[in-house]
Amino acid sequence: MKTPIFATLALLGTVHAASLIAKNGFVRFFSVTKMENIEGVSQTAVSTLDLDSGKIAIKARNSTFIFPDKLMQEHFNENYMESEKFPVSAFYGTVTGIDKSALDAGKIVPVTVAGDLDVHGVKKHYTTTGTLQKGSNGSVSGETKFHVKIADHGIKVPSIVMAKIADSMEITARFAWRAAETAK
Repeated sequence: MKTPIFATLALLGTVHAASLIAKNGFVRFFSVTKMENIEGVSQTAVSTLDLDSGKIAIKARNSTFIFPDKLMQEHFNENYMESEKFPVSAFYGTVTGIDKSALDAGKIVPVTVAGDLDVHGVKKHYTTTGTLQKGSNGSVSGETKFHVKIADHGIKVPSIVMAKIADSMEITARFAWRAAETAK
């Protein structure tokens, strides 16, 4: 019987013997305006990464984003993300520029990440940069940061609160992947 995490990762479509798996990924979005900063953080995103093919998949349940203000969290889920209708945000793509010898030596390896981000039922292609680094325990950590225009994903902001919400969110993602057999 599959554990819930493996069932979720299997839905990502990239789990096989050579896959690396991350169960508790960090995804943060941040918006700055003169009136208010908005920050939501999920630490339960799941991901697979195949270092041979470069394929990467990430999924985060929208309801797992935590905000410092509970009312902000409620508005995020009910009014903007419509989390009941669109429960998951996902990214499917490819990591290129993986220097395996530098990675095996524990060096920070700059990479390019390109793929489709599906948020609020709208897919859009993004290309960004990131880094990978292999730890002494064999895990591979990675990080990327990029910007997403909320209108590009069909998220509507009422004019009454437009001054409080930036039109672009800074997205930060951090994962620590482990071999599938050791991630159970």
